[in-house]
Amino acid sequence: MLTGKQLKIQRIIKDIKAIEVSQYLDIHKSYFSKLENEVQKIPQHVYEKWSEYLGIN
Repeated sequence: MLTGKQLKIQRIIKDIKAIEVSQYLDIHKSYFSKLENEVQKIPQHVYEKWSEYLGIN
């Protein structure tokens, strides 16, 4: 399982905006930011959907 910061790096490499991922995950942008910056732990169901969106298996 990747960390929030690792997921953020993958998102940036793929040129995907944070707002796009947060909308896909149906979560608020500020909450998404906390997950990416490891302020809060990523729930498993959110991680699975997030990594799927980024094409990470």
